[in-house]
Amino acid sequence: MTTYSLREIAQAWPRLARRLKSSEQPRPAEILPMIRSVLVARGYQSVADSSELAAIPAVEWRAHGFVGEEGLSWRAVPWLPSWLDAQGSAPDEEAARCSPRRPNWRLTADRFYASAAKRSDYLSPGQKASVRAVSAARGGDAVICVLPTGSGKTDVILTRAIGNRPRQTCLIVPTTALALDLERRVRELTGEQLLFAYHGELTTSEKTELALRVREGTQWLIISSPEAACTVLARPLEVSATEGRLDLLAIDEAHIVAEWGDAFRPAFQTFAGLRRRLLDLAPVGRKPVTVMLTATLDDYGHEALRRLFPGQRELLISAQVTRPEPAWWMSHCATEEEKRERFLEACRHMPRPLIVYTSLHTSEDSTNVSTALSWLRAAGLKAIAGVAGGVSAQARQDATRGLRLAGDLAKDLDIIVATSAFGLGMDVPDVRGVIHLCVPESVDRLYQEVGRSGRDGRASVSMVLWTDSDAKVAQGMAEARLIGDEKAWKRWRSMKSRGAIEDGMLKVDLTAPTEDVTYPWSDANRYWNIQTLSAMDRARMISMEWPTPPDVPVDVTDEALQEIFATHRNTMSIRVQHSDLADEATFRQRFRDAQSQSRAAATASLESATKILDGLDTCVNRYLADHYRLSTVSGVLPTIRQCGGCPFCRARRLPPALLKHPVYPLFNGGLAATAGPRLRHLATEGRLCVWTEGFEPHAVQELVNRLVSQGVMALVAAEPWSLHPRAARSIWWEDTVTNWLASKNVLVPTLVRVDAGQSSASEWALLLTQLSRGPLTVVLCARDELSPFGGPALLRESWGPAYHIDHILRRL
Repeated sequence: MTTYSLREIAQAWPRLARRLKSSEQPRPAEILPMIRSVLVARGYQSVADSSELAAIPAVEWRAHGFVGEEGLSWRAVPWLPSWLDAQGSAPDEEAARCSPRRPNWRLTADRFYASAAKRSDYLSPGQKASVRAVSAARGGDAVICVLPTGSGKTDVILTRAIGNRPRQTCLIVPTTALALDLERRVRELTGEQLLFAYHGELTTSEKTELALRVREGTQWLIISSPEAACTVLARPLEVSATEGRLDLLAIDEAHIVAEWGDAFRPAFQTFAGLRRRLLDLAPVGRKPVTVMLTATLDDYGHEALRRLFPGQRELLISAQVTRPEPAWWMSHCATEEEKRERFLEACRHMPRPLIVYTSLHTSEDSTNVSTALSWLRAAGLKAIAGVAGGVSAQARQDATRGLRLAGDLAKDLDIIVATSAFGLGMDVPDVRGVIHLCVPESVDRLYQEVGRSGRDGRASVSMVLWTDSDAKVAQGMAEARLIGDEKAWKRWRSMKSRGAIEDGMLKVDLTAPTEDVTYPWSDANRYWNIQTLSAMDRARMISMEWPTPPDVPVDVTDEALQEIFATHRNTMSIRVQHSDLADEATFRQRFRDAQSQSRAAATASLESATKILDGLDTCVNRYLADHYRLSTVSGVLPTIRQCGGCPFCRARRLPPALLKHPVYPLFNGGLAATAGPRLRHLATEGRLCVWTEGFEPHAVQELVNRLVSQGVMALVAAEPWSLHPRAARSIWWEDTVTNWLASKNVLVPTLVRVDAGQSSASEWALLLTQLSRGPLTVVLCARDELSPFGGPALLRESWGPAYHIDHILRRL
């Protein structure tokens, strides 16, 4: 048994070292969990009872999982609470050890990605494919990228945004904290200390300047909430689109578009209407690309995104794999007091930092932020903070900085207590645990919040402590008020009768009453009319286009913006998709079908979360993998299972399930990447063969240069290319035949250098067969290269028109 001094332990744990350096005397409840974590990580060793620790009462040591050894030291012992299914496994052990969980799937970065994102590697094949696809997308395309948390989703957007400057990117995010975090990342990448995030706490002059820079085209990136984009930034974005400057529209955390519904943040659906206007305004060939990023997506969410943000060409890239970092622990509590006791016991043993999630910040029926904070303060904890609704953007940013140890010592934080919006896209890699003091109303929320721990790829803890009252609150939140078909029919008739045709669309009055409405201008009447139309839109009976709220002052706060959406939306423009909506029976049947789908999706999501908490007869991550598989026209796109520990696996003494081999992305749909007109004219039906006489390196180098300048993006050969394009700012990448065939790839204009002596004929044949489905493929080979498809034919005789390299260079 080894005994360490407090100084030796602090050297191994920077968070503890900072706490000991702070001006105030550290509290036992704050330093003992950190001391314990180091000793647990080292095999349950001891700390010497020095003068610095002598004032800590023995009862505190024992409460934090230590036993005394002859008064000379305190030894950490395993924490095996009877109220958890420990099965001999201490919940805090692997997290304290920071045991590696995420497999190393890194791949060498393409040159254009390394230049933009300042990275030498891709984190995974999914990130690589997403970066390539988004960079290759053309105007009007819509791309959905589903990548696990910690897979570098932000870089997918920033690579194109940085590479295509000065053309403009508008990035929509759900929270100001995420906007500010992304702004920090952009400043680090570019060295530009400009404002990129538009939010309510900027000064009036800063907001005015940002809006003006967007309008004038000098602001190449604007990060914004959907409310701001659809109001104060709407006109500047329209000017940008009209002048062909708007290159990219992106939505981060796109799953919330469906998850947050029609009423909570309707601006996400309003943004869909703004996007349609921007696409209509943009000149041909200069329309923006739309990209949606998320870590989780189910069939309902996928359909919602496709309905709201369709593209001329659409591509879904799915590399979903369940997170291996969190170990799942659940405990049903008989009373709120029992929950409090178990929560504090967990906090005395679990490593730092922690995020604690509650349900509603004002609810008295389920643990709220204020209550949880009072429990922690009473237990002697001070390095804590609460983030609930109404908290300022600066407070949220300070909380994140404190958790990341990025500010003054006195502002360090070990525990954040928050409602669900906190942590979306948060870049705090070493969160070691997430505790839920509630029942999340959807499996998406549960899994997303659990995923905010272990972003560094190391073990973490997910613990849910809940009561029957928590379950009732979650059920009430999941059962969103959905209007019935009879009342919807009456409201539709009323709105339609008071509507008017403008510019080919029906403009309806959202204050239109039915016979049982006393106050037409009330929020309730407007709410139910909106719900009616939103359900009709989901049923594809109509398509909605929200008007931009009028006269929004530039100095409006974020909270006031949301109020404006609630009070100024008195009209809406719609397109009727079915001519039979005047028939009551038909209307009501279509409406019932749409409402049933929405109700079923919400109910199923809550049931999935509840089943996980109640206990499954299968692995939690197997259950999640089944939930998140996507059904598409290309077939089922599965989610691959990994598991860092769950009740099912612990009961069978199964070790963590980690994948040895990378998960390659799956695709549904395709892009519109095309080659230049000269090359398309030469490549009949998308095929072209260029042949050489012997060794002609200078001619081949010039061919590569010209093909890339004509839109060729992928260079494929048996071995890595030694000749790289010299075209400035062109997007191109290289692959070997083996790597290309081992993974799914984005199909773009491609140059293939065929050398039968370096790969088998079957590999070349398979490669060319798959590339034949792409937009254009140029084959470079020797004059006498035989066709890999068999027979006596030469390759140049079987792959489109063939030209000697000198001839093609003259034509290009």
